[in-house]
Amino acid sequence: MNQPINVGDLIELKIKRMGINGEGIGYYQKLAIFVDYALPDEDVKVEITNIYENRAEGKIVDVITPHQDRVEPFCKIYYECGGCQTQHVSYENTLLMKRDLILQAFDRYISPKVKLSTVKETIGADDPTFYRNKASLPVQKIKNKNYVGMYRKNSNHFVKLESCPIQHKLINHILKTIIDLMDEMGVDGYNQKLRRGYVRSLVVRVSEHFNEAQVSFIMLRKSNRLEELVKKLIIKEPKIVSVYEVMNADLKKPGYFTEDIKKLYGKDTIIEKLHGFDFVLKPEAFFQLNTEQADKFYLEMKRLANLKPHEIAIDAYAGTAPVSHYIYQEAKHVYAIEIDEMSVESARVSLKENNITNVTVLKNDFKKALVSLKDKKIDVMFFDPPRTGLGEDTIDVILKFMPKRIIYGSCNPSTLAKDLNTLLKHYDLVETVPLDMFPYTSLVESVSLLELKNYK
Repeated sequence: MNQPINVGDLIELKIKRMGINGEGIGYYQKLAIFVDYALPDEDVKVEITNIYENRAEGKIVDVITPHQDRVEPFCKIYYECGGCQTQHVSYENTLLMKRDLILQAFDRYISPKVKLSTVKETIGADDPTFYRNKASLPVQKIKNKNYVGMYRKNSNHFVKLESCPIQHKLINHILKTIIDLMDEMGVDGYNQKLRRGYVRSLVVRVSEHFNEAQVSFIMLRKSNRLEELVKKLIIKEPKIVSVYEVMNADLKKPGYFTEDIKKLYGKDTIIEKLHGFDFVLKPEAFFQLNTEQADKFYLEMKRLANLKPHEIAIDAYAGTAPVSHYIYQEAKHVYAIEIDEMSVESARVSLKENNITNVTVLKNDFKKALVSLKDKKIDVMFFDPPRTGLGEDTIDVILKFMPKRIIYGSCNPSTLAKDLNTLLKHYDLVETVPLDMFPYTSLVESVSLLELKNYK
């Protein structure tokens, strides 16, 4: 007879697979137990920490039989921070695990089943460290000292961050300089206990190609010492070419960009070069966080599309239109669709900067934008949607056009699989290529090629 499980119980588990958040999943009396930092095929002793209707959570007390690829994390606050999920396993093995997450999602949501060979090997990073070209981090004052940090997973617990081994080294250097100047000049970060302070968070973006940086101070309230701090900052950090102040006092909302933004120093934008193209970026504009892997990602989209000179393409959820830049030479015309105003502005400036004339940027919701294109024959559609995927309504609009090919860039295997299950009534899935955009995290990117069934 099955015994009920309780919080605080110690149990032994065999971990069967990796979950979508990087945790290990085992089963106790048919109940799924989610265990952070446990790996497939490991035998672990676990303390139960939370129990829900159809699952439970536990923490490792002892690894009885470790995975052969288990390693020591290279970040000293890895187990506190929560920003990474897979530093405790070799990088090569994380690539296998990410492919497996896609296979699991396909097996769960797609019917009839997809051949395993359709999902290719994961394209890894040449160097999986110091890759993030942008950091958006909260700031707090604790015991008369300012700190930049992270919030521990599923909590409000602030973890102090001295240096991050997956952030660009220039970002780490600049953040330390800013914090030192904040201490020196009394431009304090937010004090949670006293509910006062000036700086809510810091955003630092770097251009890897030009080795330059853009800094944004996200402020709870104005400080009359901030401009003096910036003067000292640009002397100490001459690679900073652009500094902004952003007012954001509403603690109930995310602590980053608002419309109340003011340039304090330097250029309006920062330029990143990708595949020979100049991308002109305002502080708020979206750009992939891993420059090297972004190049591989867009090249893979271009390869799979195999565009012909007479074909017309749509670049949906275009952001700053990197896909359009990569494919414009192969296509007759490209329509880039994006709703975010700052990204649209950056896209238009970048296209002009690169002398690209056969791309039209449409500032609109995807479904509304397609209404204006209803008389066009669209051959290929490119998608790189948010984690929520496309959804039934968007797919209904796509199917009115029936493009010959669909290139689907995904950052969520589950929503990708659900969308494919609908699309595969009309399309064949030719191949899915996983790509590791965010090494040492559980996030999984991929590019899929779909071809219209029976197209002649």
